[in-house]
Amino acid sequence: MTATVHAEPSQTPSEWTDAANGFLPTPSSLFETTAKTVAHSETTPDFEDDIAVSIESSQIVPAIPGMPAMPQSLSADLRCDRFWLINTRHITCNTCRMNLSQPNFRIDRLDRCGRRSPSNLDDYLSSMDSSRPRIIYVHGNRRDAQTAIKQGLFVYQQLARNRVTDQPMDWVIWSWPSDANSIFLSDVRDKAQRTNSQGLYLAWLLREHTLRSQPSGLIGFSFGGRIVSGSLHALAGGSLGRRTIGEPAITGANIDVGLLAPAVDSTWMSSGGYHRLATQNINRMVMLYNHRDIALKYFKLISTTPDAQALGYTGPRCFAPRHDGTPLPIRARDCAQTVGNHHSEKRYYEHTCYAGREMASLIDSVMHVD
Repeated sequence: MTATVHAEPSQTPSEWTDAANGFLPTPSSLFETTAKTVAHSETTPDFEDDIAVSIESSQIVPAIPGMPAMPQSLSADLRCDRFWLINTRHITCNTCRMNLSQPNFRIDRLDRCGRRSPSNLDDYLSSMDSSRPRIIYVHGNRRDAQTAIKQGLFVYQQLARNRVTDQPMDWVIWSWPSDANSIFLSDVRDKAQRTNSQGLYLAWLLREHTLRSQPSGLIGFSFGGRIVSGSLHALAGGSLGRRTIGEPAITGANIDVGLLAPAVDSTWMSSGGYHRLATQNINRMVMLYNHRDIALKYFKLISTTPDAQALGYTGPRCFAPRHDGTPLPIRARDCAQTVGNHHSEKRYYEHTCYAGREMASLIDSVMHVD
């Protein structure tokens, strides 16, 4: 059973400008019988890179320069939120050599300014609380360790400004080895391979979340979206890079997912796709895509399939059903009108694509299973 979906038009419908109330229902136009593909002409590409910020590795790290100050009203309302950094940059990306018995994650607690205090896996696991959501944010490619923290806190602030309630939560930044290390195309192909190991590591962690009844949500940008879908597939017993997590499969985890410009094949979450089991663990999905994204337009150059297209370029098409056989509820929007031809996460939040509001809806919805 699959759901075939249409992309929303780039114009802003009225339901996107009304006040949000929990999860926004999927427009009926997303479940028509055929998908539409449109050819587009592009202007000169303009890739926007964040400015890397130096952070010293010490017991307590100074605030990240350039991080916007949190408004006082938000600081008061959200003072119970907790922040975590999970770093996998130092462990192998070779799926054959991975230690999936107990991965050697480096874990820190963060404050709102990006200052780190060393922690550990036992602390992270023992702090789980079924009364508060835990959202894991996975960044995209070409982000060093410092920029990953800065970007993760930027996204948190955008969500915080759009929250409907003051429900305390845990915000987790997943920092994976994505530093720019070669010419662009070679670099992207290398990072595409690394998403397999990262998906397995994240699946291991999500298994711990599920066993402890921790309400969880995932937000991923670009290759971060590929890591997200891969982790949900592996959690359900699927393999990545010819490796599984080596534990009994878990389905029905009911994890809410937010994807921005996901650099994942548009067919991978279909019934026969590489990440075909991912929907077995998804409760709802919010997706923002861009049919003018100049980077995702050439997605086929990093794929083994000549005619492959990125989900972040085409928008939602065909997905496998959830664990109970029902269609996956999807909230999707084409943001080409406001993002343009950029592959820029910040533009989704800073321009009128309502990314902050739509991703903020996940914080509340993870506490309520359909």
